[in-house]
Amino acid sequence: MIPDRITELAKKYVEYDMISTHTELPEFPVPRVRLLYTFLKHREHAASRSAEACSLAAFLVQLGLDTHDRIDVGDTRKEEKAMRSRQLKVLAGDYFSSVFYELLAQKEEIGTVSRMSAAICEVNRIKVRLYNGLKIMLLSAEEYLKECVQLKMPLFLSFSHQLDKSAQNVWRLLLAELSRCEVMLDELNYCAEPPEERRGFAYLHIWENGTSEDKEMISARKIGERDWNLLLAKYKIKEQLASMLRQSVERVQSLVPECKGDKIRSEITGILEPMIAVLSSHRRAIQEG
Repeated sequence: MIPDRITELAKKYVEYDMISTHTELPEFPVPRVRLLYTFLKHREHAASRSAEACSLAAFLVQLGLDTHDRIDVGDTRKEEKAMRSRQLKVLAGDYFSSVFYELLAQKEEIGTVSRMSAAICEVNRIKVRLYNGLKIMLLSAEEYLKECVQLKMPLFLSFSHQLDKSAQNVWRLLLAELSRCEVMLDELNYCAEPPEERRGFAYLHIWENGTSEDKEMISARKIGERDWNLLLAKYKIKEQLASMLRQSVERVQSLVPECKGDKIRSEITGILEPMIAVLSSHRRAIQEG
């Protein structure tokens, strides 16, 4: 697959030896960024450089927010390697989040800076609500997924004013469904290993629907990989996540005809290709299992 334009531009900012050697970055927000870039560059009277700058700014800010989310805030003493990884996450997240000022100022997108800053505040507000809900176990598995989807949207919605009015409704619908697709992909990856915290769709679903023995098992300080995989199979966690991913992919496909222009429709179809590949792989795994 040919790397998309914005990911290629972002390499200048994210491919540092110090980061790759000592820590790992989260998944890039590629589907949402590609969607944003597609709509920005196909506006009437669109400026290509402005579309690139705005999309790159969104990429880096979202990556900065996601990188900070992966920081281990525990108070326990850590080995030097783990401490360095945490320090690099802090610094990398700060760096990614700060670059957008320069990028947008160069394009005189001062209003966009203000809107993005407000969107970052909204993201942090949703995070606090989500984390508090998880801490006191007040969120259902379904509510958790909804909150995760909401987290992925404000930054990108801050660009809605730049789009053609005729495209804004379908843009919001597509953003919501692609954000949901990303959440399902995140959860499929997250549930691959036993949870270290009381979070994630798998944990919450088992906590809601599990037997007392299974609840006791997942509430233990550390559950073994074999036992965790047995629980995933028993409660059909991956099947449920794949089903929800498939539903959102199909909703995106149903929205594509509402987009104006063959190029936009083609690019949105391209955004779905990795997700369809995941679904195909999951289907094969079930058939072979």
